[in-house]
Amino acid sequence: MESKKVANLLRAVADLMEETTSSIVETNKNMVEKAVETTEKVIEQTVNNQKEFLEHSLKLMKKIEDNDSIRAYQNKLAKKNTELKDALEEIQKMREQAVRDLITDSMEITTDPTDLVKKGIKNMTKFGKQVAEETKIMTKVFNP
Repeated sequence: MESKKVANLLRAVADLMEETTSSIVETNKNMVEKAVETTEKVIEQTVNNQKEFLEHSLKLMKKIEDNDSIRAYQNKLAKKNTELKDALEEIQKMREQAVRDLITDSMEITTDPTDLVKKGIKNMTKFGKQVAEETKIMTKVFNP
């Protein structure tokens, strides 16, 4: 009689262990599924952000290309005014360097969304400083 109780108790313990194992496996499975979903969302968002950044960069480069004919005309006029010519050449070099920097920065972007935001802020800061510098240069030419 005693061994029957022990056998029942051992069966109950085995059943409890099996249920616990099943519960743990199911919990781990759910955690892995959620981690995969989160990772997929982060990757998708990062890819979208990079696409937007590169599209914006390409639009800026296109605008610079569109302005080439205007620059050529300005350079023609600048031949009559050496100060204006020098100022326009300096601005042109600054813009070309900005495009090179933009391309270099876009190649350094990682899949980290915070890196993308930091690079965007850094580029906007550079752009603001360059516009201010170009304004100073042109002001010096027109207001000696």
